[in-house]
Amino acid sequence: MSAGKPERLVNLDILRLASAIMVLLFHYGFRMQISGESGGLGFPELAPFAMWCDAGLLIFFGISGYVITMSAQDRSAYDFAVGRVARLWPSFIVCATITAGVLAIWPVPTIAPPTIQQWLAHGIIISRALGQPFLDGAYWTIAYEIIFYGWVFLLIATGLFQRQWRLIVTVWLSVSVANEALLHSGALQKLLITQYSGYFAFGLVLFRLRQSFSVSGCCMLLAATCWATAAPFITEAEFLATYGFHRNMGGLFLMGPLAVICVAVAALGPSMPIRPRLAMALGGLTYPLYLLHQNIGYAAFAHFGTPGNRWTVMALVLTILLLASSLIARTVEPAARRSVTRLGASLRSNLSRRIQREA
Repeated sequence: MSAGKPERLVNLDILRLASAIMVLLFHYGFRMQISGESGGLGFPELAPFAMWCDAGLLIFFGISGYVITMSAQDRSAYDFAVGRVARLWPSFIVCATITAGVLAIWPVPTIAPPTIQQWLAHGIIISRALGQPFLDGAYWTIAYEIIFYGWVFLLIATGLFQRQWRLIVTVWLSVSVANEALLHSGALQKLLITQYSGYFAFGLVLFRLRQSFSVSGCCMLLAATCWATAAPFITEAEFLATYGFHRNMGGLFLMGPLAVICVAVAALGPSMPIRPRLAMALGGLTYPLYLLHQNIGYAAFAHFGTPGNRWTVMALVLTILLLASSLIARTVEPAARRSVTRLGASLRSNLSRRIQREA
């Protein structure tokens, strides 16, 4: 076991990659034929299974709640923010640039070709804040992740994240239920991630319980699980509006519990029989693969796919995406993370010296 790499993260690394592949299957095996984003090409034989694979997103959110709570331990708000920027921003910019380039050459049939303004707006990641659409439909989940990180940053800065996490989770889940059942505020839905808060809260509470078991924590974990169970029923209206039919009620009931069970088993169970370095390498593919796969895949199927060669195109797309993801994870991300971290340390040092001089 490499130093500083907790054993439980080996499982989470593998689960992250499995979740990304699930989302990829949802998009290629189900969504793209119905939406027309592949020019009508699809994999109808995969659709009955693939239409459930958006559960990978739910697993992502649960993992995020756990890992972000862990990464916030004993860190200042500044260090947490620098760490998140170093982790997300460089790879996002690289992947968004690759996506913009591919779509400029081979646009997705149902999406307008990217513009310079749209690409530049992705410099802040949440391009919609500048009135520009995302270059890839998958980016909406990254926006929710950043909102979650923003709240964690504020709570660390105020000292509440360690001392009052039980109250925070209780209020968050309560507001989420009230908003989805009664208020129906779009602003609250986005600001507090009310549809998916059960998954983030589950991961947060699970990590706290791993540190220190308590009955109150178990009650909150149950409350988060209940809200996670309800979430697929709430978001199914969007599924109906997009795809034109409802999924089976029994399957919807299982989506939330199975997602949080996967996170719990990965976090608490014994480590998988795999070398930690290999697990880290596989987990490292997750972020760039997730960022690159959707619209680039649609473009490839639309411009190069036919009913006769679609499986070959699928294999080539996956191979290229995995190679590109590996290159980004092994070269761009570590170097950029070190640079951003050094810059953050330098800025803090300069600010400290300035404050001392003025004092």
